[in-house]
Amino acid sequence: MTSLMDIPLPDAGVEPVAVVLNPLLTALGFEPSPLVHQAGRISALHEDWTFSSVFQPVFSLRATDEAPGYMGAEALVRVRDGNGHPIPPPMLFAAETSPRRTVYLDRLLRCLHVANYRQSRMSARMLFLNVNARHLANVSEHHGQFFSTVLEKLGMDPALVCLEIVEDAVDDPARLLLAVQRYRQLGFAIALDDFGQGASNLERVWMLEPDFVKIDKRLMRRALMRPDLRDKLASLVDILHLNEARVIAEGIESEWQLAIAREAGCDFAQGYHLGRPEAFVVL
Repeated sequence: MTSLMDIPLPDAGVEPVAVVLNPLLTALGFEPSPLVHQAGRISALHEDWTFSSVFQPVFSLRATDEAPGYMGAEALVRVRDGNGHPIPPPMLFAAETSPRRTVYLDRLLRCLHVANYRQSRMSARMLFLNVNARHLANVSEHHGQFFSTVLEKLGMDPALVCLEIVEDAVDDPARLLLAVQRYRQLGFAIALDDFGQGASNLERVWMLEPDFVKIDKRLMRRALMRPDLRDKLASLVDILHLNEARVIAEGIESEWQLAIAREAGCDFAQGYHLGRPEAFVVL
C-alpha cells in the first residue's frame, strides 16, 4: 500500500490551501484563520478543540473479479481537546445545543476535509462527506450555497463530492427533500447513509432518488451470521438498483463479508478489511 503525498494546487499557485481558504472563511463568519498547516497536513481549530481529517477508501467491486478498484474515499474527523486527548467524534455534536454552532461546526469540518483532499493525489476521485442531520434541520434555505462557494475557490468539481445523509435522522421529509434538491441543483451527488438501521425505509429512497445508498454495517454483519438473510440482502440491492442507486456495502471486515457483498450485487465496498482511515488516502 502506497501513501499519497500532497501535490500543489493548480489554481492556488504556491499558496497553501489554508492560506487560500482562510480569508473566505473569515469573511463568511468563521473565527479568524480557522485552518492551520501542521506537519504537512491541514487542521482546524475551534475554541479548545483541534480537528484533523482521515480518509477511508471506497472500492469498486466491478473492476475485476479478483481485486476491488479504488473509486473514492469517505472523510472522517479526529478530535483532540486542549490537552491533546482524543475525543470520540459523536461527542462533538452531542455537546452542542446551539443551532448556530452546530451549523458552524458542520461547515468547518467539511471545509477541513475538502482542503486536505484537494491537496492529495486522489482529488480527482469521489469524496464522500457527512452532513449532520441537525445542520439540515437548522438551515432553512440556500442549502449548499456556502459549500459551493468554498469548492469554487478551490477549483473543485461538485460532481466529485457526494454528501452523505442519514435519512431517518431528519423528522421532516419535506425539509429533507428540499435540502437534497438544492444540493443536487448545485451539482453535488447524494448518498443515503446507514441504510438498514433504525427507521430506514424504501419510501425515502423513492422520494430522494439518491445516487448512492450505503448499506449499514450492522445489516452486513447480520448477513454474515445468518445465511438465510443473504437472499433478502440481494433482493434489497436489486430494488435499490431499480431506483438507479449505486449500492455501497459498509463495514466490510473480512473476506467472507466481501464475498457476501459481491454475491448480493453491491457496486462498492468500504471497511477495515479493504482499508482503514488514514491521514492521507492509502492504496
